[in-house]
Amino acid sequence: MISLRDIHLTLDGPGGPVNILKGINLEIRSGETVSVVGPSGSGKTSMMMVIAGLENASSGTVEVDGVVLNKKSEDDLALFRRNRMGIVFQNFHLLPTMTALENVAMPAELAGVKDAVGRARSGLQAVGLGNRIQHYPRQLSGGEQQRVALARAFLINPKILLADEPTGNLDINTGKLVIDLLFKLSTQQQATLVLITHDPVIAKKCSRQIQIKDGSINRDCEK
Repeated sequence: MISLRDIHLTLDGPGGPVNILKGINLEIRSGETVSVVGPSGSGKTSMMMVIAGLENASSGTVEVDGVVLNKKSEDDLALFRRNRMGIVFQNFHLLPTMTALENVAMPAELAGVKDAVGRARSGLQAVGLGNRIQHYPRQLSGGEQQRVALARAFLINPKILLADEPTGNLDINTGKLVIDLLFKLSTQQQATLVLITHDPVIAKKCSRQIQIKDGSINRDCEK
């Protein structure tokens, strides 16, 4: 499902080129749940950005769901993400001028999904926000905003879900609710899940843990 082969990523910094990823090799099977752990600045988010096609690897091969992303244009990559991938960020990334319903429905409408609004309404109900569909992000708590983001990510029944510290801005109890929903929806839709987290309890919920240190995979362990 996801194959990274000898991935290097070098970006320009104020003091010159910075080596972010240093020869990452990783295979993730379809339907697997994988947590990615490691210290801040170790390359976790950069690796996820490469998997999503949001960052171009400097060298190596990125293959996701049978598609070699290195060979795709920006437009093709955007279509690939829109049709096959759900992404959940720490900071929610909701549009402030749109209601919860509109935030969830809009990407699906752009993808040509039939009855996107109806499906968005069902998705919000599935995450316990059926009574909040007409509320704007500013009217929602952090946990509610993240649940809107989950509903949006799962609306297209993605084959792959990428989650980058989805509980980073939430309190413990709200974070647990969001994580439980994340795993529930992933199981229901049989999505491959790649989850970045600093929380060892959350990391252990996945079938496999990847530890990254200084741009390299330091440890890859099964449960």
